[in-house]
Amino acid sequence: MPHLVLEYSGNVREPMDAAVLFGKLHTELAAVGGFRVQDFKSRAVRMDQYVIGDGTREQSFVNLDVRTFGGKSPDVRAAVSEAALAVLAAAFEATLRETDCDLSVQITELDRPSYARTRSENHGSHSAA
Repeated sequence: MPHLVLEYSGNVREPMDAAVLFGKLHTELAAVGGFRVQDFKSRAVRMDQYVIGDGTREQSFVNLDVRTFGGKSPDVRAAVSEAALAVLAAAFEATLRETDCDLSVQITELDRPSYARTRSENHGSHSAA
């Protein structure tokens, strides 16, 4: 935990380098949110089918959903959102400049009792078939 889910419209100007972008997000959010970098699970989803507004001008979006367990104070949640927004603004400068872009971050608090998972204990050992 936390899970980062980045959705973005297919017309963003920058090529997506998820490893670089998530590396920056993990570092920044760990510093302000009290997370451990090794606990992040992140993914990016390019959306090629979308509608924004009335479609009369070129619009785009980038939305980051930070999913984590509850318990962080409102100040910490706000700091996480602001830090993530700053990283995204730097990563999508051309998109912000060239399109009407809605850049957003939301914190989704997961209900701990309803969250289930299992974890593999295979620490990098792989066998060739």
